[in-house]
Amino acid sequence: MPYLLGIEIGETTVAAAMCRRSSPPHGRAPQAAGEAAWGPAEPVTLAASAPVVATSLGLSPGGDLVAAEGTAGAGQHASGPAAQRASGFVHRIGGDIAVHLAGEAVRPETLMAGMVGWVAGRLWQLQGKAPERIAVAHPTGWGPYRLGLVRTALDEIGLGDPALVPRAGAVVTGFQAAGRLPAGAAVLLVLRLDGAGLEVSLIQPHAPGQYEFITSAWWADLAGSVLDAADPAGQRAVLRAAVDLAARTAGACALAPADVSAVLLAGSAAGHPLFADLLAQAFPAPVLQLGDPRLTVACGAALALRPRSRPEPADGRALPEYPTAEAPLVTATEPLPPGPVGAMPPPRPPVRVIEAPAARR
Repeated sequence: MPYLLGIEIGETTVAAAMCRRSSPPHGRAPQAAGEAAWGPAEPVTLAASAPVVATSLGLSPGGDLVAAEGTAGAGQHASGPAAQRASGFVHRIGGDIAVHLAGEAVRPETLMAGMVGWVAGRLWQLQGKAPERIAVAHPTGWGPYRLGLVRTALDEIGLGDPALVPRAGAVVTGFQAAGRLPAGAAVLLVLRLDGAGLEVSLIQPHAPGQYEFITSAWWADLAGSVLDAADPAGQRAVLRAAVDLAARTAGACALAPADVSAVLLAGSAAGHPLFADLLAQAFPAPVLQLGDPRLTVACGAALALRPRSRPEPADGRALPEYPTAEAPLVTATEPLPPGPVGAMPPPRPPVRVIEAPAARR
């Protein structure tokens, strides 16, 4: 069955979700071209025991870039010493510092494209075919230069022209599709807190799938890794600092806490129960979360690929728009539809070795 693939390459973890094309209900004529209905976002399990894998790449025996944790295909695993793995490359894109892998300097955008290629290959294994389209969620504050580097790297490995979706926009799309935004919402505060940092974005929502960015900022000092290492008092201090930064970011845009219609949470560390409580004290608005916050961005990216106009079922029931019991995790234990004869996963990207730049003062 055709499907759309949404991928988030985070600083510390990688997540994916898919939307399948829905068959028309019994007795209903097929829809016109371009108006096919798509199902809800279904998270994909990328690792053997978790829906996400670490944002870490290694080299397979054949020289391919493969995820350093999780199944690499054909029984390959890219585990090994830290020197044989590359991580922390997302926020290096656009800079002049290469990432070292197996003793070689590699461009960070090449590694990001390699991670996308690995996920696409993983889905090819699960579904027996390639996705119709791919959306890659990226840091919200990225501009044309970084996005251009990523597009070039993705094109070099033959992934076509994936949609590049801002993370905060993917979060808003997911909440819009789920019908979870307050009626008449004017300004949304999107907080993505993961193991590497805090991303704060302010967005004005419009029609479904449409939004306007006010601002976005990222802080590496406030991260889930800091939370994990702190005692309860230290965790409260870190989360309090995150809430204060969110309030100051809104204030810098001439927005008072009362101007925020809702606070939307995403990221691996956003589910800390104290975080929502502190935010509710600072903003007189609902603090919302959709399912597993590690998967929110990837699900929103997949949903962003669907046509905006979506017909209602014949019996008038609204189809679920977000992972529910009707849209479980997609895993390798599910029966796989037969793929096309001779189908092979997309080619792995070559490792482009570059000359490491001289250190700057």
